[in-house]
Amino acid sequence: MPERNFSPVWRWLGVILAVAVLVAFVMLTPPALLRRADYIGAAVCHRILSHSFEIEGQQLPVCQRCTGTFSGALTGLIMQWAVLRRRRQQGFPPLKMLLLLGFFLGMWGGDGLNSFLGMRFNNDMGMVYVPQPWLRLLTGTLVGMGMSMILVPAFNLTLWRDGVPDPAVSEWRDFAKILAVELAMAAVIYTLEPWLLYPISLYSVAGVLAMFVCLGAMIFVMTLGREGCCESWRGAWVPLLWGIVFAGVMVGGMNLGRFWLTGTIDGVPTL
Repeated sequence: MPERNFSPVWRWLGVILAVAVLVAFVMLTPPALLRRADYIGAAVCHRILSHSFEIEGQQLPVCQRCTGTFSGALTGLIMQWAVLRRRRQQGFPPLKMLLLLGFFLGMWGGDGLNSFLGMRFNNDMGMVYVPQPWLRLLTGTLVGMGMSMILVPAFNLTLWRDGVPDPAVSEWRDFAKILAVELAMAAVIYTLEPWLLYPISLYSVAGVLAMFVCLGAMIFVMTLGREGCCESWRGAWVPLLWGIVFAGVMVGGMNLGRFWLTGTIDGVPTL
């Protein structure tokens, strides 16, 4: 069932709406590239300055934990689809790997709760330990890696006609390769070298958009009941267009909600 089975209505409507989303984003956000990145980051992150990295006085688009999470997720997608070439594999990781990923999620949640309690009680009580930027980045990176290891087989299962039931990551050596690249990425980010301002900023928000686009493409395909509709990335252009539309709606809608609640995309006034 190749992509030509999408009716012209879905194709042209997807093109029109995707272009409209891109034009609206350009027209409604400030012209500075990094400020536009801030608007993407604000859709998913509190952007509290004290919990964010700065490079030469410029706050990054997402906080320390989200920098790890969305950069880690994008790195995981690239590693599985481009490096390990796991486009056809539709199986989820084995139980032992899932348990380890669950442990990473627990670390992420526990560190986030500890940080929130310290912020909520003005660091006077409630914390088990003093929050550390490197730990926020690390736990975020590990969870981003886990997100990618769930998203890749789910996406493959939804879109690809020629999929196979094998797990996208089944061997520990592949897990170790992905983990090593993720940790190296986090180590580079943590240096906060001046030349990394644009790469980190754009890479992290690209991770946000990648998550939304993939999820939107899956929702589009499942809504139409067209699972297994594509045989190549070129053939997936219609679902991916609708993924862009979904990403635009999510970023725009979440930012509108944020403005309504807080009046700003920079931090949360009550915290």
